[in-house]
Order: sequence, then structure tokens, then C-alpha cells
Amino acid sequence: MRYDVSWDFGATSNDAARAEFMKLADAKELCRKIVAQALYRTGLLRAVDRLFRSRELSPMEGSRLPRLRRSSRSKFGILCYHRVGTDGVPLFSRLQPKLFRAQMEHIKKRYRVVSLGQLCRELQDGTSAEPTLAITFDDGYRDLYTHAFSVLQEYQLPATIYLIGQCMESGEVPWYDRIFLALKGVTGTSFEVEMDGFRQFALSSPKARIEAAWEIVSYLRTKPDSWRQKWCASFEKEVLIRPEDTEGRMLKWDQVRTMFRAGVSFGAHTMSHPSVSRLDWQGLETELGESKRLLEQGLGSPIEDFAYPFGKPEDRSLAAEEFLASYGYRSAVTTTEGFNIPGVSRFQLRRLSISDDWSLVDFAFNVSRMFLETPSEMRSIPIRSAEPVLSRMEQRELQG
Repeated sequence: MRYDVSWDFGATSNDAARAEFMKLADAKELCRKIVAQALYRTGLLRAVDRLFRSRELSPMEGSRLPRLRRSSRSKFGILCYHRVGTDGVPLFSRLQPKLFRAQMEHIKKRYRVVSLGQLCRELQDGTSAEPTLAITFDDGYRDLYTHAFSVLQEYQLPATIYLIGQCMESGEVPWYDRIFLALKGVTGTSFEVEMDGFRQFALSSPKARIEAAWEIVSYLRTKPDSWRQKWCASFEKEVLIRPEDTEGRMLKWDQVRTMFRAGVSFGAHTMSHPSVSRLDWQGLETELGESKRLLEQGLGSPIEDFAYPFGKPEDRSLAAEEFLASYGYRSAVTTTEGFNIPGVSRFQLRRLSISDDWSLVDFAFNVSRMFLETPSEMRSIPIRSAEPVLSRMEQRELQG
């Protein structure tokens, strides 16, 4: 899924606070766009890009302003896409194929682009390299085959696609897409739903419907997954989702195998796209283990890489990392922004989420900026405690 500032609406207590938060976020994004445009129009973006490769902005103690310092360490960036197309689901993402082609042409010219597997090996080995990129896609929407695949072949760019197991089995779209479709189809200008008490949404415009769906998904993401599943089942009894809106939206096995034979790599994205931190030990076994087995059987090849659904620190856990290691995964990617350096945890790899409202100038600037700003997460990554789940795992091992 795509993640933007509205994704954390569920953590905000009231409409006024949400509105203020969005104003600040919009102002920050506007400043970034103005800077990017100015650099592009003056021809300075290329010079700044070269500067970003050998320098870093690091926070200074006692100052709000960062310090620009020389950096000799290798930097590895991972781009995170979700779809390339404009028709159908996901309703919250519309990336024009022509813009995607321009983005691929840009990174082909300006960066060293490698497969995720090579990036992982070089991180582990401490390889010295110029700023390096890998390309990834989450969820497995079918337009990756119809739009992205030919572009990747044209520019000879490796990529990894993370697949949701149940979507491969059933062909159905994920649960969060169904919520967006439901809110799109609700008649009237308001809608009430139970979310720790009843919450009424104004549906006065398409944008308002998208924002309402974001808030519902954000809320469900914080709940135990078994509870979330029951909530969704009850919700779908009260709304209408047209079959024609959900059919033919996800990749099929023959398309996956065609891309795999052409060099595209695949990874696991759980069976049903839950927030991994909300799973008990049995849920972790199913979501992390069963999805790996399903994809390995379908492709006839090992599945070594994993992407956390939603991917923020609160969506991960130490227990999940234990399971990933035990199942033989090589890596796990997040949606925490920033570059990666040798020594980073292989199960907490950072990525840059690509926004579909970025122009090519925005894209170029933000990829460069990713390599400049030292991620605060390099100092510490707070993740949800896993003690209850680990305790259950230990009990199970003791019982044989």
C-alpha cells in the first residue's frame, strides 16, 4: 500500500488536530517542491546530486540546524512502489506509466541499480560502492505486468515484487482495497461506522471518501488481526462492493512466472496483509511461513525476501524478526525512510516510498535527498515489544 501523512490519522484525537497536522505536512511538502523546482530550473540539481553522494546532513547537539559533513560510507537505497497505472484499485494510488518510465530512465542514467539480492550481499559484505539503488513493488497489482514489466525490460533494471499469498490463491484484492471500494460506493453524503464507538464520516467529495477510508484502515491496523478480520466481515455485510471492481486487479501465476523467467525477483508480503505486530505466534507462523511456502511452490524457487505490511516501526516486532530468521528469510524491508549502510539489521531495511503526486523533478530531488539525510532510525528504531509472543514460542518449544 501507499503510505502518506494521512496514514496516521488514527493516532490523532480530533478533527481540528488532524486538520492542523495536515496543514503543517502540506506546508513542508510545498517547501520541498519549491526547492526542487528551483534547483531544476537553475541547473543546480545535478551539482547538488553529486554533493549528496559524498556528504551527509547530521543533527548537531544543541542546534535545530543539521551539520553537513563528509561521508565515505557506502549508501544503499531501496525504492518502494505499489502500482503503475491509473485504472481501478488501488483507488489511493495513480502513477502514470509515462512518469514511471521517466523515473526509470532517470535512475538508469544517474545511479548504480542492482537487484535486491545483490544489495543484501553487499550490505553484508561491507562492499565499498557508489550510491546504489534497488527497486521494489508491494502487493502484486496486475498493472505491474501490463505497465511496469516492459519498462524494466527496456532499461534492463532488476526489481523485486512482494506478493500477498491469499491474493495469489483467490485473485481477490486485499482487505484494505475493499474498504476503499466500499466507501466509494456508499450512497449519500455521510456514513457511520463503529470504531471504539460510532464515528460518522462526511462523504461530500471523492477526496473525503478516500480520507475516510484511510482513517478506517489506520484504525484497523492497530487492532489484533483476528479482531480486524471479524470487523471486516461484519462491515462487508453492510456495504456493497461490486465484483467488477475487484476482478482481474492482481497478478496471476502465469504472469508472475513470465516475469520471473525474465529476471524479476519475488518476495513474500504475508498471506493476508495484516500488521505483523498484531499477530500471535500462530498468526506469525501462518502469515510469514505459509506465504513463503505457497510462493516457493508456485515459482519452484526459494523465496528469500519479505516486506512488512504497512512497514512502520509500530507494524513490526522482535517476534517477527525471530520468525523471519527461523524460516530462512534473507531480508525484510520496511517503509521507514532513509538509506542503508553495511551493518544495518537485515530485517529492518529502509525504503523510500514513491508518491504518485511527485513530478519527475520531485522524484529526482527526493531520491537525492534520501542519500543526504542521515536517518534518525540509525540511532535507534523503536519497535513493539514481542515478549508475550516469544513466551508462547518458548512454551511451545519446551512442549516439543
